[in-house]
Parts: sequence; C-alpha cells; structure tokens
Amino acid sequence: DITLDPCTAHSRLNLSLDLRSVRLSERRSDPSGYTSGSDLSVLGTPGFTSGRHYWEVEVKGRRGWAVGAMQENAGCREKSLGRETTPRREIWAIGSNGKKFHALTATEQTVLALLEQPKRFGIYLDYERGQLGFYDAENMSHIHTFRVSFRRQIFPFFRVLAKGTRLRIC
Repeated sequence: DITLDPCTAHSRLNLSLDLRSVRLSERRSDPSGYTSGSDLSVLGTPGFTSGRHYWEVEVKGRRGWAVGAMQENAGCREKSLGRETTPRREIWAIGSNGKKFHALTATEQTVLALLEQPKRFGIYLDYERGQLGFYDAENMSHIHTFRVSFRRQIFPFFRVLAKGTRLRIC
C-alpha cells in the first residue's frame, strides 16, 4: 500500500490523517515544515528499486495537479542535517494546468491529446524495463508511457498547485 510521506511534503500541503490524500492548505506556510523550493509536492512511500508496481490516484479538480514518479530525493535526510537544499530531481508525471494535459519531466512538457480528465489514473511502473505508464483506470485506456533507464529508488510523486484540487491514493 502506498501512502504519502509527510517528511517530504511541502509546508503548504495538507495531508489527510490516513496519509492517502493531499490538497493545498488554506494557510500560507508553516515554518516548521519541509519545503522543497517552490515545488508544492509530496512523495509516496514505499519507494521501489526493482519489480512491477501499480497504483491509482483519484483527481478532484481540473487544474494545478500532477501525478507520477520521481527518482530518489534526499529531502528528509538533508532536513535532519539542518540543510534545506533542492537536489536535482528527475520527475516523470502527467498533469493539468486547467486548459491542457501534459506529460512532464523536470525539464520538458509535452501536450497530451486528452479530451477529458479521467476521474482516476492508473500508474504502472516496470523498473527493469524502464517504463512508467499512465492509464485511465476506469477503462484502462493508455494515456502515456515514459521510457527511462532507472538507476536509483523511484517514489510515487504528487503535486497540487491549486486550491480546490485534491489527489487521493486509491
């Protein structure tokens, strides 16, 4: 079972008590929380270094979100050492800005030809084959696949940028 890792959550994100959903907080910031630069994101746990894994994410709200995976991040370790730095992040995700859907990496955005937003996304990681696939979980139609040579631990990734948007791990 995947849950959200509060240690990696941006201070403006509000996690549910069961650590399965995230939304943007009404408050501006919490100085005691971990911040990862300006990235309003949180990682899921556990991370993966091998095998095949599948999880589903329900998206409520039409704009300001992304879901996918990120290669290992040292955020919690650095916070415990008294440093808050932003390590080089490798992200593979899909998301929406409210007008268009995109396949996202840390450096690129590709517009996707999705006519409407699925209610629930299926995310399939095949570590050895270097594939991260995204599906409409209701009918299993394929949305996009990243082909990557994974070298480090991979974590589920969740980003919320807009009030009224909520992501929930199913």
